[in-house]
Formats: sequence, C-alpha cells, structure tokens
Amino acid sequence: MFKAQHGDIGAQFWLGTGYEQGWSGKANFPGALKWLRKAAAHGNADAQVCLGQMYADGEGVQPNYTLAARWYRKAAEHVPDSGGAGQGRNDLGLLYMDGLGVPKDYVQAYMWFRLTNFETNLSYAKAQMTPAQVLQAERMAAKWKSQHPEP
Repeated sequence: MFKAQHGDIGAQFWLGTGYEQGWSGKANFPGALKWLRKAAAHGNADAQVCLGQMYADGEGVQPNYTLAARWYRKAAEHVPDSGGAGQGRNDLGLLYMDGLGVPKDYVQAYMWFRLTNFETNLSYAKAQMTPAQVLQAERMAAKWKSQHPEP
C-alpha cells in the first residue's frame, strides 16, 4: 500500500485489483474503485479495462455501459498493446456488437476486433456484415493503425 499511496501506478493497479477480487477476504469495491481510478487516470490500460468491466458488470457501481465504453476506449487507444489495450479493443467491439453504451455498429465492432486479431469475434461480426461494410471496417482499421504506429 505504501507504494500505491506514493504514486506508484503499478502498485495502485494491483492494490485496486486485489480489492476488487477480494484477495484479502471479501471484495472491497469502494477501495478497488479508488485505486483503479488513480492508476487509470495515470494511463494504466489494465486499470482502465478493469474499470470498464466494473461498470459493465455493475461491480460496486450502478451498471453503466456508457462509462464502460469510455474506459474501454481509453484502454484501446494505448500503443503498443501491452495487454490492456487489446482487451479494451475487444471489449469495446463487443459493446458495439450489442449496442450497449454505444450505437449498435458492426463496422465499428469489426474494426476493433481487427485491431485485436481475435478471430472468433471477428468472424462473428463479419457474418453480420455486407462485403462493403467489411471493406469499410478493414480500411478504418488500417487508418487507425497508421495514425497509431507502434513505437
């Protein structure tokens, strides 16, 4: 806890995760939210995904898919993908598939799935789309990659 209190972002993430998972007994959602928000505010993609999941699942908060989408998008924007970004992209794509917190949009869903290369979700989205929509989503993914180059 000492490191978390003194600004260590990784420690803040792990402390928040520990509270959320109940590693020391029972889950402590207020504690989880406090520490995950601190880590997320400093750009920790894993913390951003955890917050998105808490809002999507209603863990310690009222379910709110709009806030879940906002946190997933923050995680998804990270380059390079160090884990949290890929999960954020996939989870954001799932919200677009179902129209939860964002408009239902298979093109957007496919684009985010393409960025993760998660074939199962990519194939499912593609099955719902026209060839023109797939081409549009492929172009959007290529444009996104060009605007967010890997270092």
